[in-house]
Amino acid sequence: MAIFTQLHSQKMKVNTRSFIVIGIIIFLCALLGILGRPLSFLATLWVANAVLLGVFLRYPNFLNVGGWLGSFTGYMAADLITGNDFTLTLFLTLANMANVFVSLIIIKSFRLDYTQYNKGLTFLYLFLLNAFGGCLVGALFAVSTIPYVPNTFMQLDRIWTDFGMWWTGEILNIITFLPIILALPSKKIIQQYYKKIKQQPFQIKQVLPLCAVIISVVFAHFFIGPGSIMFPIAALIWASLSYNLFYVTIINCFVVTFLYTSLSAFYIAESSDAYLATAISIRIGLFMLALGPLTLSIISLNRQKLYHQILYLANHDSLTTTLNRRFFYEESERVVASSSNKKIAESISILLLDLDHFKKINDLYGHHIGDFVLQNFTTIVKSNLRNQDLFGRLGGEEFAILLKNLSLQQSIQIAERICDAVYNTPILLENGECISISVSIGLSHQTMPHYVPFQQLINRADHALYQAKEKGRNQLCVDYNLGMI
Repeated sequence: MAIFTQLHSQKMKVNTRSFIVIGIIIFLCALLGILGRPLSFLATLWVANAVLLGVFLRYPNFLNVGGWLGSFTGYMAADLITGNDFTLTLFLTLANMANVFVSLIIIKSFRLDYTQYNKGLTFLYLFLLNAFGGCLVGALFAVSTIPYVPNTFMQLDRIWTDFGMWWTGEILNIITFLPIILALPSKKIIQQYYKKIKQQPFQIKQVLPLCAVIISVVFAHFFIGPGSIMFPIAALIWASLSYNLFYVTIINCFVVTFLYTSLSAFYIAESSDAYLATAISIRIGLFMLALGPLTLSIISLNRQKLYHQILYLANHDSLTTTLNRRFFYEESERVVASSSNKKIAESISILLLDLDHFKKINDLYGHHIGDFVLQNFTTIVKSNLRNQDLFGRLGGEEFAILLKNLSLQQSIQIAERICDAVYNTPILLENGECISISVSIGLSHQTMPHYVPFQQLINRADHALYQAKEKGRNQLCVDYNLGMI
């Protein structure tokens, strides 16, 4: 009974939190849309439905009874406090919620995961399912009920016009605001962006695509007309190839909102008939305009991910995820060469590591256990290294480490810590058996700018490693023949 009460209390807290958070969000979004309604028409831009769908998709912990009740309350409250009739408000709210509800059901039925941008046309499918699913159902529900309630703004003699206005309006809202919610970066990614910005100096070329977008939109405003929708296309393509997906969604939202607001104001100023005659065409045109940069940005993102994956596989050992021999040598030679060219003296330490009696492990337990031992060994070693240290597998059970800008004594301490950690960390097998391993380490050290070729440093470390094995293994030997220690 106590457990049931506790679970019920926890569920109530979750629903209450969802009710409050979703209620506030939808109230503010709906109020924004209501205040932007021109004349007696529907809102120019209705943010609430796209935001509600985005929140439910992005944060499913809000998708519960409390979340739905909160959204219903938010819709109703925003309309009622602005003087709308209760019955009309109720059916408007039901139409809005039908849009989101049906969209969620269809997305779940098709098992569409919006985060899988790299799998086919996921993002495009998401918009199409919304356009011909939730948006269509919401529009059909609206024109089937709202014309028959008191104080309605829909007339039966223009029912198909109102249907088209509602449907295309929802489609435009989805393409404009939903991507922002779905692409919103996590706290960790925001921190990485901030760190990257601090590390890299500002370059004017970084803002040129954004400037091109702003200039094109300004031209579209001053040369207003049906063709002005096409003005920002080139700038949007440039931006989609230059910025990440979240930035592109923000830029898209700015362009669509600005162009639609300008065009709507222009045609409303002429006459309400001119506005109704052009609104549907403009909305569909803006939808297509916004879809292009989003799709291109995702394609660019996928290509970058694929490039980095291929580059990683080419430079890393597939078993241990350490640097492979070729890449370790390339990076180490680059570090040694760059250090020797600097006026400020730096030091380079090379550690060669060889697992003791590794062949016996393979012979006794099999190669699959040997692979498991190598993976655990690299994990132990990595835990004792800095992020900037180079760690590579030269082949078999032999590994190498490059330590930069450490004294000989500091390098010795790291090597001894690795040696002790490996020896004192038995590897637990699936059958419960433990394997104890040890490692022999040879170390060479050189203070820059006295240039010593990397290969010579490796040879010296290899000689020290040979001495460690000759002396009984499971120890460190240091080569002291490289001057300037």
